[in-house]
Amino acid sequence: MAKIIRVDGTTEEITDLNLTKMQAVVDGYIQIVPTPNGRLLVCDEEGKCKGKKVNIKASALYNNPYDEIVGDVILANNDEID
Repeated sequence: MAKIIRVDGTTEEITDLNLTKMQAVVDGYIQIVPTPNGRLLVCDEEGKCKGKKVNIKASALYNNPYDEIVGDVILANNDEID
């Protein structure tokens, strides 16, 4: 099941992922980045330029020591995204 991971650390399940819904959740154009365990993080492509706060939980899932994830994101399996 896909879920929203918010900057404040709260999570919420989400279904029926389509482009419009994903853009609404991340509040911008989407960028999809893979996690080491094969899941996907859907985030705001311009989040850093917009000055969004670091999403600690999402950054831990991304597990890249040279980068961090900002803003609210969606964590999903590949087959959950339209």
